[in-house]
Amino acid sequence: MSPKDMSHQELELIMMDYISGRMSPDEVSAFNQMIAENPHYSQELVELKHMMALFARHDGADIPEPSNQMDQNFYALLHQEVAKNTAQKNNFWQVLTAWFKQPQLRKMAYGFSFMFFGVLVGHYLHLLNGQSDLEAERLAIKDQQIQALTVLSLLDMPSANKRLMAVNLAGMSEKPNDSIVDALLLTLKQDSNVNVRLEALEVLAQHTEMGSVRSGLVQAINFQDSPMVQMALANLMLQLHEQQAVEPIQRLLKHPELIDPVRAKLNETINELI
Repeated sequence: MSPKDMSHQELELIMMDYISGRMSPDEVSAFNQMIAENPHYSQELVELKHMMALFARHDGADIPEPSNQMDQNFYALLHQEVAKNTAQKNNFWQVLTAWFKQPQLRKMAYGFSFMFFGVLVGHYLHLLNGQSDLEAERLAIKDQQIQALTVLSLLDMPSANKRLMAVNLAGMSEKPNDSIVDALLLTLKQDSNVNVRLEALEVLAQHTEMGSVRSGLVQAINFQDSPMVQMALANLMLQLHEQQAVEPIQRLLKHPELIDPVRAKLNETINELI
């Protein structure tokens, strides 16, 4: 007989057989040997004896043979204990419910609930706004790419009207990208149509805060053979107080084909910038 080979419930049944005297001598000897080898079960045996003695006194008799009446008494006590524990649990929930029914605590609970709900809603809206911003940024980049492709395609067309359309389209951008800026500067330098070059100059003048635009405008001075474009560039350099324009204007003054009004304007521009 080894306790390792049986469950705790089986061990208790064997102990009850031992206490009630229902074991044979051989079984009693084996049981005593088991207790001797496992002395920690002695306390459990004593407690079980005490419990069975209590049951026996409750029934007004000595320790009897296990009977239906003993089982009924045992389960009656068990039900009483369970009912007691259930009543204690119910009482706890009643106290807790009554506590939360207090007006101040109820207001506080509502306040925390609304605050928590507000935090969740705010976090959700923040995520939605973040996604909306990302989507708007992607759409803006896509629109800029489409606009740049359209401008570049129209500027390559032989029709001056198409190239004017391209320049006007480029002017609709609040901040043109590098490819559009380079295309407008090239148009200002090389386009065969004066109106197209003037329109390109007007668009570029709106973005002189960009270093690439300012330097490109200065470089474009020596490429101009139209008096209208030359005058427009001189006026723009005066507005910008662009001292880097002095040297290219001086080189332009050496051109013998300059008309007198343009020459006078260029000299005036140099005097103002120096």
